[in-house]
Amino acid sequence: MTHPTYTQQALCRYNLKSLKRIAAELGVTLTGDKRAAQTWVNAIITHQSTQTHKVADNQALAQAELDHHIATQAQAVAPELLRIVEISFDHHEYYADDKLVASISHDDNHLTQRWVVMINDKEVFRTNTVMRCHRYLSST
Repeated sequence: MTHPTYTQQALCRYNLKSLKRIAAELGVTLTGDKRAAQTWVNAIITHQSTQTHKVADNQALAQAELDHHIATQAQAVAPELLRIVEISFDHHEYYADDKLVASISHDDNHLTQRWVVMINDKEVFRTNTVMRCHRYLSST
């Protein structure tokens, strides 16, 4: 349930009877001199600020829950990317979790397309740069 927000300046314009009515509507509990209008104004302002903090805390909690839900869903839809292990300059291995998925190696015996992608010990792709091999694995 929402209530109108009152400023200090606006509350100072109300008489004591109106301030008591506003405080009752908002559920403000008063401590101090109940005959002084300023006491009612201060109580209303204090009450409103505590309500604002509660709303902000709830929003932060809701945002954290939403972020966690999005991260969980993203992991389910698109699991962790391949992990690349560089064995040497001319040999790289690609792992999904702890399983070897593919390897890229350099073939000195070929003249133009020396970089080879191997999956299950079979050649599946050959090109002239290691980055094209990486792009091939990333897109499949």
